Amino acid sequence: MGVKVSSPPPRVVVVGAGLGGVTMAVKLTKAGFHDFVVLEAEEGAGGTWRVNDYPGCEVDVDSAIYSLPYRDHVFTRTHAKQPELLDYIEETLDIYHVRERFRFGVRVEEIRWDDQTCTYTVRTADGERLECDVVVSAVGMLSDPKPPPWPGAATFQGRMFHTQKWPKDVDLSGRRVAVVGVGASAAQIVPSIADEVKQLYVFQREPGWVLPKHDRDFSEAELRELSKRSKRLGRKLKLMAKNEWAYLYHPVFQVNSKRNLAGRDRALAYLDEVFADRPDLKAALTPQYPFSGKRRILTDVFYPTLKRTNVELVPHEVSGVTATGIVDSTGYEREVDVIITAIGYKASDYLSSLRVYGRGGRDLHEKWRDGAFAFLGTTVPEFPNLYLLYGPNTNGAAPITYVHERQAAYVVANLKRMLRTGVKSIEVKSSWTDRYNKVLQRRLSRTAWAQGNNYFKGPKGQIVTQWRDGLVVFSLLLKLLRRPASIER
Repeated sequence: MGVKVSSPPPRVVVVGAGLGGVTMAVKLTKAGFHDFVVLEAEEGAGGTWRVNDYPGCEVDVDSAIYSLPYRDHVFTRTHAKQPELLDYIEETLDIYHVRERFRFGVRVEEIRWDDQTCTYTVRTADGERLECDVVVSAVGMLSDPKPPPWPGAATFQGRMFHTQKWPKDVDLSGRRVAVVGVGASAAQIVPSIADEVKQLYVFQREPGWVLPKHDRDFSEAELRELSKRSKRLGRKLKLMAKNEWAYLYHPVFQVNSKRNLAGRDRALAYLDEVFADRPDLKAALTPQYPFSGKRRILTDVFYPTLKRTNVELVPHEVSGVTATGIVDSTGYEREVDVIITAIGYKASDYLSSLRVYGRGGRDLHEKWRDGAFAFLGTTVPEFPNLYLLYGPNTNGAAPITYVHERQAAYVVANLKRMLRTGVKSIEVKSSWTDRYNKVLQRRLSRTAWAQGNNYFKGPKGQIVTQWRDGLVVFSLLLKLLRRPASIER
Protein backbone atom coordinates (compact mmCIF):
# COMPACT_ATOMS: atom_id res chain seq x y z
CA MET A 1 0.00 0.00 0.00
CA GLY A 2 1.09 3.57 -0.59
CA VAL A 3 1.60 6.25 2.03
CA LYS A 4 -0.86 8.97 2.93
CA VAL A 5 0.68 12.22 1.72
CA SER A 6 0.40 15.07 4.22
CA SER A 7 3.42 17.10 3.02
CA PRO A 8 5.58 17.08 -0.11
CA PRO A 9 7.23 13.65 -0.37
CA PRO A 10 11.03 13.53 -0.16
CA ARG A 11 12.87 13.81 -3.46
CA VAL A 12 15.27 10.90 -3.84
CA VAL A 13 18.32 10.31 -6.04
CA VAL A 14 19.59 6.75 -6.30
CA VAL A 15 23.13 6.32 -7.63
CA GLY A 16 23.67 3.05 -9.48
CA ALA A 17 21.38 0.72 -11.43
CA GLY A 18 22.68 -2.66 -10.37
CA LEU A 19 20.67 -5.10 -8.30
CA GLY A 20 20.61 -2.62 -5.40
CA GLY A 21 19.44 0.33 -7.46
CA VAL A 22 16.73 -1.73 -9.13
CA THR A 23 15.48 -3.00 -5.77
CA MET A 24 15.43 0.53 -4.37
CA ALA A 25 13.37 1.74 -7.33
CA VAL A 26 10.85 -1.08 -6.93
CA LYS A 27 10.56 -0.53 -3.17
CA LEU A 28 10.02 3.21 -3.59
CA THR A 29 7.35 2.68 -6.22
CA LYS A 30 5.51 0.05 -4.18
CA ALA A 31 5.51 2.39 -1.17
CA GLY A 32 3.99 5.24 -3.16
CA PHE A 33 7.12 7.38 -3.55
CA HIS A 34 7.44 8.49 -7.15
CA ASP A 35 9.64 11.59 -6.93
CA PHE A 36 12.91 9.78 -7.52
CA VAL A 37 15.48 9.15 -10.21
CA VAL A 38 18.12 6.44 -10.61
CA LEU A 39 21.35 7.67 -12.19
CA GLU A 40 23.61 5.10 -13.86
CA ALA A 41 26.94 5.68 -15.61
CA GLU A 42 26.50 2.72 -17.97
CA GLU A 43 24.04 2.55 -20.85
CA GLY A 44 21.67 0.14 -19.12
CA ALA A 45 20.80 -1.53 -15.85
CA GLY A 46 22.68 -4.45 -14.35
CA GLY A 47 25.66 -2.93 -12.56
CA THR A 48 28.42 -5.49 -12.19
CA TRP A 49 26.41 -7.91 -14.33
CA ARG A 50 26.49 -5.45 -17.22
CA VAL A 51 30.14 -4.40 -17.13
CA ASN A 52 31.48 -7.89 -16.40
CA ASP A 53 30.91 -9.86 -19.60
CA TYR A 54 34.20 -11.74 -19.75
CA PRO A 55 34.22 -15.38 -20.94
CA GLY A 56 32.76 -17.75 -18.36
CA CYS A 57 31.18 -15.06 -16.20
CA GLU A 58 28.46 -16.49 -13.95
CA VAL A 59 27.25 -16.39 -10.34
CA ASP A 60 28.82 -18.40 -7.52
CA VAL A 61 25.54 -18.66 -5.60
CA ASP A 62 22.64 -20.88 -6.65
CA SER A 63 20.37 -18.95 -9.03
CA ALA A 64 17.32 -19.71 -6.88
CA ILE A 65 18.61 -17.44 -4.13
CA TYR A 66 20.78 -15.13 -6.22
CA SER A 67 17.58 -13.56 -7.47
CA LEU A 68 15.41 -10.67 -6.41
CA PRO A 69 13.33 -11.64 -3.35
CA TYR A 70 10.20 -10.06 -4.83
CA ARG A 71 10.56 -11.50 -8.34
CA ASP A 72 10.12 -15.22 -8.97
CA HIS A 73 11.86 -16.63 -12.04
CA VAL A 74 12.85 -19.90 -13.69
CA PHE A 75 16.57 -19.88 -14.50
CA THR A 76 17.99 -22.38 -16.97
CA ARG A 77 21.04 -23.25 -14.86
CA THR A 78 21.90 -24.01 -11.26
CA HIS A 79 24.16 -20.94 -11.45
CA ALA A 80 23.04 -18.30 -13.94
CA LYS A 81 25.49 -17.06 -16.53
CA GLN A 82 25.96 -13.34 -17.05
CA PRO A 83 23.74 -12.88 -20.14
CA GLU A 84 20.77 -14.62 -18.52
CA LEU A 85 21.14 -12.67 -15.29
CA LEU A 86 21.49 -9.37 -17.15
CA ASP A 87 18.29 -10.08 -19.09
CA TYR A 88 16.55 -10.90 -15.80
CA ILE A 89 17.59 -7.56 -14.30
CA GLU A 90 16.60 -5.55 -17.38
CA GLU A 91 13.20 -7.28 -17.56
CA THR A 92 12.55 -6.33 -13.92
CA LEU A 93 12.48 -2.64 -14.84
CA ASP A 94 9.58 -3.25 -17.21
CA ILE A 95 7.70 -5.74 -15.06
CA TYR A 96 7.58 -3.24 -12.19
CA HIS A 97 7.13 -0.20 -14.46
CA VAL A 98 10.15 1.70 -13.15
CA ARG A 99 12.23 2.10 -16.32
CA GLU A 100 11.10 5.71 -16.77
CA ARG A 101 12.79 6.53 -13.44
CA PHE A 102 16.21 5.46 -14.74
CA ARG A 103 18.67 7.71 -16.54
CA PHE A 104 21.55 5.91 -18.20
CA GLY A 105 24.89 7.31 -19.29
CA VAL A 106 24.94 9.69 -16.32
CA ARG A 107 28.01 9.47 -14.10
CA VAL A 108 27.73 11.02 -10.63
CA GLU A 109 30.89 12.71 -9.37
CA GLU A 110 29.87 14.59 -6.23
CA ILE A 111 27.19 14.54 -3.54
CA ARG A 112 27.09 17.56 -1.19
CA TRP A 113 24.80 18.33 1.75
CA ASP A 114 23.57 21.88 2.47
CA ASP A 115 23.04 22.55 6.17
CA GLN A 116 20.75 25.51 5.51
CA THR A 117 18.30 23.89 3.12
CA CYS A 118 18.72 20.31 4.42
CA THR A 119 19.12 19.08 0.86
CA TYR A 120 21.76 17.35 -1.22
CA THR A 121 23.15 18.59 -4.52
CA VAL A 122 24.17 15.75 -6.80
CA ARG A 123 26.63 16.82 -9.49
CA THR A 124 27.20 14.72 -12.60
CA ALA A 125 30.24 14.45 -14.86
CA ASP A 126 28.63 16.71 -17.47
CA GLY A 127 28.02 19.46 -14.91
CA GLU A 128 24.32 18.84 -14.25
CA ARG A 129 23.16 19.58 -10.69
CA LEU A 130 20.19 17.82 -9.13
CA GLU A 131 18.75 18.93 -5.81
CA CYS A 132 17.13 16.30 -3.61
CA ASP A 133 16.28 15.50 -0.02
CA VAL A 134 17.66 11.96 0.14
CA VAL A 135 20.49 10.12 -1.60
CA VAL A 136 20.82 6.34 -1.81
CA SER A 137 24.18 5.02 -2.96
CA ALA A 138 23.84 1.70 -4.79
CA VAL A 139 27.28 1.68 -6.41
CA GLY A 140 28.23 -1.56 -4.65
CA MET A 141 31.61 -3.01 -3.71
CA LEU A 142 32.81 -4.25 -7.07
CA SER A 143 32.48 -1.23 -9.32
CA ASP A 144 35.94 0.37 -9.26
CA PRO A 145 38.71 -1.92 -10.65
CA LYS A 146 42.23 -1.78 -9.29
CA PRO A 147 44.69 -0.34 -11.83
CA PRO A 148 47.80 -2.33 -12.79
CA PRO A 149 50.35 -1.61 -10.02
CA TRP A 150 53.47 -2.88 -11.81
CA PRO A 151 56.42 -0.80 -12.98
CA GLY A 152 56.56 -0.60 -16.76
CA ALA A 153 52.88 -1.34 -17.33
CA ALA A 154 52.53 1.76 -19.50
CA THR A 155 55.29 0.55 -21.82
CA PHE A 156 53.62 -2.75 -22.74
CA GLN A 157 53.11 -2.90 -26.52
CA GLY A 158 50.48 -5.63 -26.48
CA ARG A 159 46.96 -5.41 -25.04
CA MET A 160 46.38 -5.12 -21.31
CA PHE A 161 42.96 -4.88 -19.67
CA HIS A 162 41.10 -5.61 -16.45
CA THR A 163 38.54 -8.41 -16.42
CA GLN A 164 35.77 -5.82 -16.02
CA LYS A 165 36.95 -4.00 -19.17
CA TRP A 166 36.96 -6.96 -21.54
CA PRO A 167 37.29 -5.50 -25.06
CA LYS A 168 34.59 -6.42 -27.56
CA ASP A 169 37.14 -6.77 -30.35
CA VAL A 170 39.81 -8.82 -28.58
CA ASP A 171 40.86 -12.02 -30.34
CA LEU A 172 42.96 -14.40 -28.26
CA SER A 173 43.30 -17.09 -30.93
CA GLY A 174 46.88 -18.27 -31.17
CA ARG A 175 48.07 -15.61 -28.74
CA ARG A 176 50.37 -15.82 -25.74
CA VAL A 177 48.25 -14.66 -22.80
CA ALA A 178 48.98 -13.89 -19.15
CA VAL A 179 46.19 -13.92 -16.56
CA VAL A 180 47.31 -12.22 -13.36
CA GLY A 181 45.38 -13.52 -10.36
CA VAL A 182 43.63 -16.72 -9.30
CA GLY A 183 40.49 -15.34 -7.68
CA ALA A 184 36.86 -15.84 -8.67
CA SER A 185 37.08 -14.07 -12.05
CA ALA A 186 40.33 -15.75 -13.08
CA ALA A 187 38.92 -19.17 -12.15
CA GLN A 188 36.13 -18.57 -14.68
CA ILE A 189 38.23 -16.96 -17.41
CA VAL A 190 41.17 -19.38 -17.49
CA PRO A 191 39.12 -22.48 -18.44
CA SER A 192 37.07 -20.45 -20.92
CA ILE A 193 40.02 -19.22 -22.98
CA ALA A 194 42.50 -22.11 -22.65
CA ASP A 195 41.25 -23.81 -25.81
CA GLU A 196 41.84 -20.84 -28.08
CA VAL A 197 45.14 -19.39 -26.86
CA LYS A 198 48.57 -20.62 -27.90
CA GLN A 199 50.05 -20.31 -24.42
CA LEU A 200 48.44 -19.28 -21.14
CA TYR A 201 50.41 -18.16 -18.10
CA VAL A 202 48.48 -17.92 -14.83
CA PHE A 203 50.27 -15.77 -12.25
CA GLN A 204 49.48 -16.61 -8.64
CA ARG A 205 50.59 -14.47 -5.73
CA GLU A 206 48.85 -16.74 -3.24
CA PRO A 207 46.60 -19.79 -3.80
CA GLY A 208 42.94 -19.76 -2.86
CA TRP A 209 40.86 -22.45 -1.22
CA VAL A 210 38.95 -24.17 -4.03
CA LEU A 211 35.89 -26.42 -3.83
CA PRO A 212 33.83 -28.04 -6.61
CA LYS A 213 30.89 -25.94 -7.72
CA HIS A 214 28.65 -28.61 -9.33
CA ASP A 215 27.09 -26.07 -11.69
CA ARG A 216 25.13 -27.32 -14.70
CA ASP A 217 22.22 -26.67 -17.01
CA PHE A 218 18.85 -27.93 -15.81
CA SER A 219 17.40 -30.83 -17.79
CA GLU A 220 14.08 -30.42 -19.56
CA ALA A 221 12.44 -32.55 -16.87
CA GLU A 222 13.88 -30.31 -14.13
CA LEU A 223 12.71 -27.18 -15.92
CA ARG A 224 9.19 -28.63 -16.14
CA GLU A 225 9.28 -29.23 -12.39
CA LEU A 226 10.62 -25.75 -11.72
CA SER A 227 7.85 -24.24 -13.81
CA LYS A 228 5.63 -25.05 -10.82
CA ARG A 229 5.76 -22.18 -8.37
CA SER A 230 5.50 -24.48 -5.35
CA LYS A 231 8.61 -26.38 -6.49
CA ARG A 232 10.58 -23.17 -7.00
CA LEU A 233 9.52 -21.83 -3.62
CA GLY A 234 10.39 -25.08 -1.89
CA ARG A 235 13.84 -25.13 -3.45
CA LYS A 236 14.47 -21.52 -2.56
CA LEU A 237 13.38 -21.98 1.07
CA LYS A 238 15.59 -25.03 1.43
CA LEU A 239 18.61 -23.18 0.08
CA MET A 240 17.93 -20.09 2.23
CA ALA A 241 17.56 -22.24 5.35
CA LYS A 242 20.82 -24.01 4.57
CA ASN A 243 22.55 -20.66 4.03
CA GLU A 244 21.21 -19.23 7.31
CA TRP A 245 22.04 -22.35 9.29
CA ALA A 246 25.67 -21.99 8.24
CA TYR A 247 25.94 -18.87 10.42
CA LEU A 248 24.33 -20.17 13.58
CA TYR A 249 26.73 -22.65 15.15
CA HIS A 250 30.51 -22.67 14.72
CA PRO A 251 30.41 -21.13 11.23
CA VAL A 252 32.86 -22.10 8.52
CA PHE A 253 34.81 -18.84 8.88
CA GLN A 254 35.53 -19.54 12.56
CA VAL A 255 39.07 -20.93 12.64
CA ASN A 256 39.28 -24.59 13.71
CA SER A 257 35.52 -24.94 14.10
CA LYS A 258 34.02 -28.25 12.99
CA ARG A 259 32.73 -26.70 9.77
CA ASN A 260 35.99 -24.87 9.13
CA LEU A 261 38.04 -28.03 9.44
CA ALA A 262 35.54 -30.03 7.36
CA GLY A 263 35.71 -27.41 4.60
CA ARG A 264 39.50 -27.49 4.69
CA ASP A 265 39.50 -31.27 4.46
CA ARG A 266 37.15 -31.22 1.46
CA ALA A 267 39.36 -28.70 -0.32
CA LEU A 268 42.52 -30.72 0.40
CA ALA A 269 40.80 -33.89 -0.80
CA TYR A 270 39.86 -32.10 -4.02
CA LEU A 271 43.51 -31.12 -4.50
CA ASP A 272 44.56 -34.73 -3.93
CA GLU A 273 41.99 -35.97 -6.43
CA VAL A 274 42.86 -33.62 -9.29
CA PHE A 275 46.64 -33.45 -8.84
CA ALA A 276 47.45 -37.02 -7.83
CA ASP A 277 49.84 -37.12 -10.79
CA ARG A 278 51.13 -33.55 -10.39
CA PRO A 279 52.63 -33.12 -6.91
CA ASP A 280 54.31 -29.90 -8.08
CA LEU A 281 50.94 -28.24 -8.82
CA LYS A 282 49.39 -29.63 -5.66
CA ALA A 283 52.14 -28.07 -3.57
CA ALA A 284 51.90 -24.73 -5.35
CA LEU A 285 48.10 -24.62 -5.01
CA THR A 286 47.85 -25.56 -1.32
CA PRO A 287 47.06 -22.48 0.80
CA GLN A 288 49.07 -21.83 3.95
CA TYR A 289 46.40 -19.76 5.69
CA PRO A 290 43.20 -20.92 7.44
CA PHE A 291 40.29 -22.14 5.35
CA SER A 292 37.96 -19.19 4.53
CA GLY A 293 40.79 -16.73 5.16
CA LYS A 294 39.85 -15.15 1.84
CA ARG A 295 36.99 -15.62 -0.60
CA ARG A 296 36.56 -19.32 -1.40
CA ILE A 297 36.65 -20.26 -5.08
CA LEU A 298 33.90 -22.53 -6.43
CA THR A 299 34.70 -24.22 -9.74
CA ASP A 300 34.83 -27.65 -11.34
CA VAL A 301 37.07 -26.68 -14.24
CA PHE A 302 39.87 -24.39 -12.99
CA TYR A 303 42.12 -27.07 -11.50
CA PRO A 304 41.89 -29.45 -14.49
CA THR A 305 42.72 -26.57 -16.86
CA LEU A 306 46.02 -25.95 -15.06
CA LYS A 307 47.15 -29.42 -16.19
CA ARG A 308 46.84 -28.61 -19.90
CA THR A 309 50.05 -28.61 -21.92
CA ASN A 310 49.51 -25.00 -23.06
CA VAL A 311 48.84 -23.70 -19.55
CA GLU A 312 51.53 -22.86 -17.01
CA LEU A 313 50.87 -21.88 -13.40
CA VAL A 314 53.43 -19.29 -12.30
CA PRO A 315 53.40 -19.44 -8.48
CA HIS A 316 54.89 -15.98 -8.09
CA GLU A 317 53.51 -12.47 -8.09
CA VAL A 318 54.21 -10.03 -10.91
CA SER A 319 57.03 -7.59 -10.24
CA GLY A 320 57.04 -5.66 -13.51
CA VAL A 321 56.07 -5.39 -17.15
CA THR A 322 58.28 -4.75 -20.17
CA ALA A 323 57.40 -3.71 -23.70
CA THR A 324 56.99 -7.35 -24.72
CA GLY A 325 56.45 -9.37 -21.58
CA ILE A 326 55.72 -9.81 -17.92
CA VAL A 327 58.27 -10.35 -15.13
CA ASP A 328 57.66 -12.42 -12.01
CA SER A 329 59.14 -11.85 -8.55
CA THR A 330 62.09 -14.17 -9.30
CA GLY A 331 63.10 -11.85 -12.15
CA TYR A 332 62.10 -14.27 -14.91
CA GLU A 333 60.42 -12.69 -17.95
CA ARG A 334 57.84 -14.39 -20.14
CA GLU A 335 56.98 -12.87 -23.50
CA VAL A 336 53.23 -12.37 -23.98
CA ASP A 337 50.87 -10.65 -26.39
CA VAL A 338 47.99 -10.01 -23.96
CA ILE A 339 47.87 -9.33 -20.21
CA ILE A 340 44.55 -9.83 -18.42
CA THR A 341 44.52 -8.31 -14.95
CA ALA A 342 42.28 -10.27 -12.61
CA ILE A 343 43.52 -8.35 -9.59
CA GLY A 344 40.16 -7.31 -8.18
CA TYR A 345 38.56 -4.06 -7.12
CA LYS A 346 38.86 -1.31 -4.55
CA ALA A 347 36.36 -3.32 -2.54
CA SER A 348 37.27 -1.95 0.89
CA ASP A 349 37.50 1.63 -0.43
CA TYR A 350 33.78 2.29 -0.45
CA LEU A 351 32.32 4.92 -2.79
CA SER A 352 35.79 5.39 -4.26
CA SER A 353 34.36 6.82 -7.49
CA LEU A 354 32.39 9.57 -5.68
CA ARG A 355 33.11 12.64 -3.58
CA VAL A 356 30.63 12.90 -0.72
CA TYR A 357 30.25 15.80 1.74
CA GLY A 358 27.95 15.87 4.75
CA ARG A 359 27.12 18.27 7.58
CA GLY A 360 29.58 21.14 7.87
CA GLY A 361 31.24 20.05 4.62
CA ARG A 362 32.58 16.87 6.23
CA ASP A 363 34.36 14.70 3.64
CA LEU A 364 33.17 11.09 3.85
CA HIS A 365 36.49 9.69 2.62
CA GLU A 366 38.35 11.71 5.21
CA LYS A 367 36.00 10.32 7.86
CA TRP A 368 36.83 6.86 6.53
CA ARG A 369 40.57 7.51 6.37
CA ASP A 370 41.28 4.70 8.86
CA GLY A 371 38.71 2.35 7.27
CA ALA A 372 35.10 2.51 6.12
CA PHE A 373 32.34 1.95 8.65
CA ALA A 374 28.61 2.52 8.97
CA PHE A 375 25.71 1.66 11.25
CA LEU A 376 24.44 -1.69 10.04
CA GLY A 377 26.22 -0.99 6.77
CA THR A 378 23.58 1.56 5.86
CA THR A 379 24.04 5.00 7.46
CA VAL A 380 26.96 7.15 8.66
CA PRO A 381 26.96 9.88 11.37
CA GLU A 382 27.22 13.46 10.02
CA PHE A 383 25.71 12.36 6.70
CA PRO A 384 21.96 12.86 7.15
CA ASN A 385 19.53 11.34 4.63
CA LEU A 386 22.36 9.37 3.01
CA TYR A 387 21.93 5.61 2.71
CA LEU A 388 24.35 2.98 1.46
CA LEU A 389 23.17 -0.25 -0.11
CA TYR A 390 25.84 -2.94 0.20
CA GLY A 391 27.75 -0.61 2.51
CA PRO A 392 30.56 -1.49 4.95
CA ASN A 393 30.25 -4.87 6.71
CA THR A 394 27.28 -6.21 4.75
CA ASN A 395 29.08 -8.68 2.48
CA GLY A 396 28.32 -12.28 3.33
CA ALA A 397 25.16 -11.61 5.34
CA ALA A 398 23.18 -13.61 2.80
CA PRO A 399 22.75 -13.57 -0.96
CA ILE A 400 23.28 -9.86 -1.57
CA THR A 401 19.86 -9.42 -3.18
CA TYR A 402 18.23 -10.08 0.21
CA VAL A 403 20.53 -7.61 1.95
CA HIS A 404 19.58 -4.97 -0.63
CA GLU A 405 15.89 -5.66 -0.02
CA ARG A 406 16.24 -5.28 3.77
CA GLN A 407 18.26 -2.08 3.46
CA ALA A 408 15.78 -0.65 0.94
CA ALA A 409 12.97 -1.36 3.41
CA TYR A 410 14.96 0.60 6.03
CA VAL A 411 15.19 3.57 3.66
CA VAL A 412 11.47 3.47 2.85
CA ALA A 413 10.59 3.33 6.56
CA ASN A 414 12.61 6.49 7.16
CA LEU A 415 11.01 8.23 4.18
CA LYS A 416 7.57 7.44 5.59
CA ARG A 417 8.74 8.82 8.92
CA MET A 418 9.87 12.07 7.29
CA LEU A 419 6.56 12.37 5.45
CA ARG A 420 4.53 11.64 8.57
CA THR A 421 6.40 13.92 11.00
CA GLY A 422 7.58 16.67 8.65
CA VAL A 423 11.22 16.40 9.76
CA LYS A 424 13.84 17.51 7.25
CA SER A 425 16.50 14.97 8.03
CA ILE A 426 17.24 11.73 9.83
CA GLU A 427 20.77 10.92 10.92
CA VAL A 428 22.28 8.00 12.82
CA LYS A 429 23.80 8.76 16.23
CA SER A 430 27.59 8.63 16.56
CA SER A 431 27.36 6.94 19.95
CA TRP A 432 25.29 4.07 18.57
CA THR A 433 27.53 3.73 15.52
CA ASP A 434 30.68 3.66 17.62
CA ARG A 435 29.32 1.01 20.00
CA TYR A 436 27.98 -1.10 17.16
CA ASN A 437 31.27 -1.10 15.26
CA LYS A 438 33.31 -1.79 18.38
CA VAL A 439 31.32 -4.96 19.06
CA LEU A 440 31.33 -5.88 15.37
CA GLN A 441 35.11 -5.57 14.99
CA ARG A 442 35.71 -7.56 18.16
CA ARG A 443 33.64 -10.41 16.76
CA LEU A 444 35.21 -10.18 13.31
CA SER A 445 38.74 -10.26 14.73
CA ARG A 446 38.16 -13.87 15.78
CA THR A 447 37.40 -15.09 12.25
CA ALA A 448 39.61 -16.61 9.57
CA TRP A 449 39.08 -13.40 7.61
CA ALA A 450 41.36 -11.59 10.04
CA GLN A 451 44.18 -14.05 9.28
CA GLY A 452 44.04 -14.00 5.49
CA ASN A 453 45.53 -11.68 2.87
CA ASN A 454 42.22 -10.53 1.39
CA TYR A 455 40.19 -7.58 0.13
CA PHE A 456 38.05 -7.56 3.29
CA LYS A 457 40.37 -5.28 5.28
CA GLY A 458 40.77 -1.55 5.74
CA PRO A 459 44.10 0.29 5.98
CA LYS A 460 44.59 -0.68 9.63
CA GLY A 461 43.75 -4.32 9.16
CA GLN A 462 40.17 -4.22 10.44
CA ILE A 463 37.51 -6.16 8.52
CA VAL A 464 35.45 -3.52 6.70
CA THR A 465 33.49 -5.57 4.17
CA GLN A 466 32.19 -8.65 6.01
CA TRP A 467 29.15 -9.50 8.14
CA ARG A 468 29.25 -12.70 10.17
CA ASP A 469 25.81 -13.30 11.66
CA GLY A 470 23.43 -14.12 8.82
CA LEU A 471 20.37 -12.47 7.31
CA VAL A 472 17.94 -12.99 10.19
CA VAL A 473 20.11 -11.16 12.72
CA PHE A 474 20.92 -8.43 10.22
CA SER A 475 17.24 -7.92 9.36
CA LEU A 476 16.16 -7.83 13.02
CA LEU A 477 18.81 -5.27 13.91
CA LEU A 478 17.80 -3.05 10.99
CA LYS A 479 14.16 -3.20 12.07
CA LEU A 480 14.59 -2.88 15.85
CA LEU A 481 17.38 -0.28 15.99
CA ARG A 482 16.31 2.06 13.21
CA ARG A 483 14.33 4.44 15.44
CA PRO A 484 16.37 4.48 18.69
CA ALA A 485 19.69 4.83 16.80
CA SER A 486 18.69 7.93 14.85
CA ILE A 487 18.17 11.67 15.35
CA GLU A 488 15.41 13.73 13.70
CA ARG A 489 16.13 17.30 12.72
